[in-house]
Amino acid sequence: MQLNRPEKRRGQDPTIALINIVFLMLIFFLLAGTIASRGDGDIEMIRTSEAENSRPPAGPIGITAEGEIHYGGETVSEAALLTALRETRAAPTAEPEEADEASAGEPVSIVADRALPARDLIAFLRTLREAGLSARIVTRSGGSL
Repeated sequence: MQLNRPEKRRGQDPTIALINIVFLMLIFFLLAGTIASRGDGDIEMIRTSEAENSRPPAGPIGITAEGEIHYGGETVSEAALLTALRETRAAPTAEPEEADEASAGEPVSIVADRALPARDLIAFLRTLREAGLSARIVTRSGGSL
């Protein structure tokens, strides 16, 4: 009696698994891009052609062309902004000299509309400096206007 040899089974094609992984990654990045904060829609950012690329921290201060200040998704006055910044940047420490060093830490990020007059932006930066805060202006990279 002669037994037939069992046929060799062919393994699954690894291309299908690769396609599935790429498809799942595509869906992930589409969702992540949709969920990400886009900032304030009323502000068209200043453009720079030669600047260091860095991602702005969450919750920057926005200034519209009309001079309205946006912080935390709300329109605020300069006085309310300075109060909020002092509260969020003050570090609860036992030593008072350590609190002064902690509040001088990271600069505040500012997203200014490109139509905002420079004198208004400079006056706002001067107000921040007088309050003991350092600031950096967040710009959009690219040379074309």
